Amino acid sequence: MRSRYTAHAIHDFPYLHRTFTETMNTAYVEDEYGNDIEWTKLVINAHEPDVRPGVSHVDFSAHFKEEGNAGVMHEKSEFEHIEGNWIFTKTLREGPAPAKAAPKIGRNDPCPCGSGKKYKKCCGTA
Repeated sequence: MRSRYTAHAIHDFPYLHRTFTETMNTAYVEDEYGNDIEWTKLVINAHEPDVRPGVSHVDFSAHFKEEGNAGVMHEKSEFEHIEGNWIFTKTLREGPAPAKAAPKIGRNDPCPCGSGKKYKKCCGTA
């Protein structure tokens, strides 16, 4: 992941071509990638190693400047270990992770107010 980000930052487009499953076995064509973006920072939010044998997921935020405007590209991607190299296979999600709802409090669970009573005998009586 970091090597592909660095390749974007220094405009090493042949490397990007070689490390993507859809293009790795095809000839590189000059000007295939845009180079008008200045990549400024990479933040790895989460890494899920070995979700399947030889496959890992990376959730990241790549900060950039384009035409003087700052932005962030948030993505979760899949990488596969092929012939000793980690190859980008696909985007799993664009944008931040979905928000998780707070777990529902059961009637017999301790009350979250800290009273020590069961929820149904305290704040759950409403």
